Amino acid sequence: MVDAKSTARLSKRFQKQIEGSRDTAEAAWKAMQNTGQLKQHQINKNEWDGDVFNYEGMRSPFDKTENEEDVRESIKDSKSPGVVGDLIVSVMQGDYLAVQERSFRSRHTTRVRATIHRSARAYGQQHNAGVLQQGVVGHAEGILKQSKS
Repeated sequence: MVDAKSTARLSKRFQKQIEGSRDTAEAAWKAMQNTGQLKQHQINKNEWDGDVFNYEGMRSPFDKTENEEDVRESIKDSKSPGVVGDLIVSVMQGDYLAVQERSFRSRHTTRVRATIHRSARAYGQQHNAGVLQQGVVGHAEGILKQSKS
């Protein structure tokens, strides 16, 4: 008999970043009501120095280690596993942190860096073996081929 029980938790990192988002939303709401000052979104830095050119250090505020540990804990013992909800909540929190990180990096990137990334995406999109031709058109062709046979 398998004794499954929930092992996941809300990660501190996730909670702190959500708290920062709520504070920013509250400030925006008050500014719209003309009862407060609008302020830029502030993240919980988690030991990061705040230097937006410290690309490695910028990872710290969005650290997903707690979420990864919860996933490992949930699946490590087949005789006493976690439950499906553990995987769902752990991955969801990690995904949310990843979205916040991409948004933060995008807001603070330089024009040159953005142009370089854009040119790499454009190269991939225009290529015959790229995402548009092989991914989108290839997928549509595959569906048509299956539906006609």
